[in-house]
Amino acid sequence: MAISYASGLGLAAGRRETKPLPCLHCPAKTSNVCRPLEFERQRNLFELGVQQTWKRRQFLFRAGDPLTAVFKLTSGIVAVSRPFADGRRQILRFFLPGEICGYLQTAGKYAFDGEAITEVRTCSFNRRRFDLFVAEHRDVADAVKVALEDTLRHVGDHMAAVGQLTSEERLADFLRKLGIAYSEHAMQTRPLLLPMKRSHIAEYLGLRLETVSRAFSKLSKRGILDLDEGRVLIHDPAGLAHLSEPD
Repeated sequence: MAISYASGLGLAAGRRETKPLPCLHCPAKTSNVCRPLEFERQRNLFELGVQQTWKRRQFLFRAGDPLTAVFKLTSGIVAVSRPFADGRRQILRFFLPGEICGYLQTAGKYAFDGEAITEVRTCSFNRRRFDLFVAEHRDVADAVKVALEDTLRHVGDHMAAVGQLTSEERLADFLRKLGIAYSEHAMQTRPLLLPMKRSHIAEYLGLRLETVSRAFSKLSKRGILDLDEGRVLIHDPAGLAHLSEPD
């Protein structure tokens, strides 16, 4: 009997669906591991996983838990962070639609936390079966390698910014790079939407919440931007870029 879609992370591949794949209209279809796939392989990958929806503030995975699945975001934003024993955390990256998170591990356990900061939808894949699929397809393996290299490069650049820039410069660097990332993912950039709270931004930039608020105020007074209800309108992109890359 034909089955339309896989119903869980443990389902095997090879089933045929009777309805068109949702992948055909998925905005993340052209990103990451899905980019090189023609229809048949796209269907095979889709049938390895399950579509899930995550509420805001829900954790997709927690550091130290057994690694069970890898997640490709089809909508929403996930904050990946390193937790500390005293309750604090350092957000390392905000993952956008089309990107894969939950991949990095330590001894078979998730290396970081992954929290939905908006409602998030994912295609979630059993890690073992996902790895087997990747191993069987060189072009997909290359896409995973590029994605991991991009993540590590991003985290390295971010840590350098946190270690060297002032609070205003860190905020400018964050906003500039977020705009670039939004543009690369065909997301709205004018105004620039900020679904993350200032507390998230503070945890990302390694600053106190009040310091982030002061930095926003200073950038606004300098005429570089306006902030209104989670929307940032950049009036002076050149000034923002100069602050984020000081001489």
